Amino acid sequence: MLEFVKDFRRKQIIRELKNAKRDKKIENIDEIKNIGVICNLDYEQNWNIVYHFAKVMENQGKTVRIMAMRQKDQDLSFVVTHQATYICRNKTDFNFWGLPNWECIRDFVEQPYDLLIDTTGEDNFFAQYIALRTKANLKAAYATPSEDPSDIFDLIIRGEGQIDLKDFFNNIIEYLGMIKK
Repeated sequence: MLEFVKDFRRKQIIRELKNAKRDKKIENIDEIKNIGVICNLDYEQNWNIVYHFAKVMENQGKTVRIMAMRQKDQDLSFVVTHQATYICRNKTDFNFWGLPNWECIRDFVEQPYDLLIDTTGEDNFFAQYIALRTKANLKAAYATPSEDPSDIFDLIIRGEGQIDLKDFFNNIIEYLGMIKK
């Protein structure tokens, strides 16, 4: 029963946040300067792909910030320190409803992003909440054909099954590269 109440409240919060105004803007990947990435700290391989993407983009002169959520009791020894990584890792980083505490996410969500990328690849309250709290110009996510996150994200890469992060990042870069400068 308690999980039902929490889930109901989370859906209510998401509905309220969807009403916030923001300017949507799609730019060529070369014009994008600030990128935010939302991810789960679940597997070392996935973290390595996110970290590599961040380093490649930074080598191109872009600023990349990463907002990560630690999975229950996940060992974080594989996380390579990135200068702008924010991790919600402890039970105390979340309130009763499962909302991340403002102190944990403030520095990330207050940044102006040209592009925000959700790499969770699933219907994820944490990722939706963070995405809706930012005022990113363009929000990108992965979804299966049965999911429709278009009320939160602007660019949706569809695929079957679990997300393949390498392909997902390559698709985003490819599609944004097609936008006229």
